[in-house]
Amino acid sequence: MIMQLRSMAFVAMASLGIVIPVALSQRLVPSPANQSANNSAQNLAQNNGMMHHGGMMHDMQVSSEFDYLTQMIPHHQEAIDSAQLVLAGSNRPEMKRFAEEIIQVQSAEIKQMQQWLSEWYPERDTTVSYNPMMRNLDNLQGDALDQTFLEDMVVHHMGAVMMSQMLLNRNLVEHEPVRPFAQEIATTQRQEIIQMQTWLQDWFNVTGMPGHGPGMMH
Repeated sequence: MIMQLRSMAFVAMASLGIVIPVALSQRLVPSPANQSANNSAQNLAQNNGMMHHGGMMHDMQVSSEFDYLTQMIPHHQEAIDSAQLVLAGSNRPEMKRFAEEIIQVQSAEIKQMQQWLSEWYPERDTTVSYNPMMRNLDNLQGDALDQTFLEDMVVHHMGAVMMSQMLLNRNLVEHEPVRPFAQEIATTQRQEIIQMQTWLQDWFNVTGMPGHGPGMMH
């Protein structure tokens, strides 16, 4: 399931004009040996409505402000959980600082979203089903941890960017404070995608430079 989600995210990233580093794209795109199985998985995903707007995952479809808030909370929590492992297991000061920033910023954003849900949607069930986008990092340390985290977090960040763009572009904001909130998430995480791609190239010889397509500049 995680590889299927990554493959669909790769299509979405390409549709938004982001150039994917070669080594990362090789991991995201199915190998010839597995092409048939992955095609079947993609067809199944399409039949279930999991691909839309350039390959975006069904779980990331935003049809309302409520959807955006309830789906972004577990998405943020996965990033926080992964960043905590990087904070404990990375040898790079840059990665530790980056992990600290993710934990601090996204923890505060979760609290804000939970507060809004409590205030604006007190009678609604905020429970959502969330499919993990990142691999298990528990047994990784050092370079292996850093590279795996960066590769997966690029895709993970794209999910947040796409969700935020959908909310804004479809005029789904119902409470004005959510508009700058979503804009800030999209802007910050686009910048972090570029930084992560740069680190992948500099530290792990993952070739390819970040791109700036129209979708990324919304």
